[in-house]
Amino acid sequence: MRWFIGILSILVVAAVAVSDYAGYRDLKEMRSEVKELRQEVNVASKTVQEESAAIAGANKSAQEAAAQAALAAEGRQQAESGRQQAESGRQQAESSRQQAEAAALQANADKHAAQEKMGQMQKEREDELNRMQEALNRVVETHRTPNGMVISLPNSIFRFDFDKADLNQHNRELLSRIAGILLISKGYGLSVFGYTDDVGTPEYNQQLSLRRATALKDYLVQAGLDPAIINVKGYGKTSPLDESATNEARAKNRRVEIALTDSSIHY
Repeated sequence: MRWFIGILSILVVAAVAVSDYAGYRDLKEMRSEVKELRQEVNVASKTVQEESAAIAGANKSAQEAAAQAALAAEGRQQAESGRQQAESGRQQAESSRQQAEAAALQANADKHAAQEKMGQMQKEREDELNRMQEALNRVVETHRTPNGMVISLPNSIFRFDFDKADLNQHNRELLSRIAGILLISKGYGLSVFGYTDDVGTPEYNQQLSLRRATALKDYLVQAGLDPAIINVKGYGKTSPLDESATNEARAKNRRVEIALTDSSIHY
């Protein structure tokens, strides 16, 4: 009985041992599987991380590419805007050039027209001055100047008595004939210059010559000439026609001159 119990005990121990060994072997295999699973998880996790990193990199590259594309698109828009502005500027420059050429042509045409008009006016004034001079030469001495003529009134035909500025009857008649000729023409100015002989002081003779010129102006104004076109000036005993000290020379130097200047045309 005892041996049976002993054998049974051994069998029980053996069964337990076998059972424990089987459990240990299953546990070991389980641990190995767990380890393999962990390794697979780690590999999968690493793969996921790598793929995530790749995705993140791809996203970053895509964002950079999108930003570059946006910049490129903006650059294209700016370039197109610049091209359009350049084209507009070119068109404006071409329009300005055409306008400048047209203005230059018009200015040149206007210049030629003005030159022709001026030439015509000068010819008309020249003809009028010639007619006036021809008429004046019948009563007084005249000579042409670059911008008009000078009417000489020497003592031989327009006499001033010694130390006098009064107009005698002969002087008045002559001035009336001169005024009649001047009244039919327009566009001129008159300057009346008075002179004296060499007797007396320069100051006295200057005043005397001015009185003589003023007497002429006053008579011409009474005859109908516009006082605004007549200037007077006395030169005294300067600029004598004859520097001799004879009575004849002194009589010749007591004179008046009328300078007629064409005021309608600037030469």
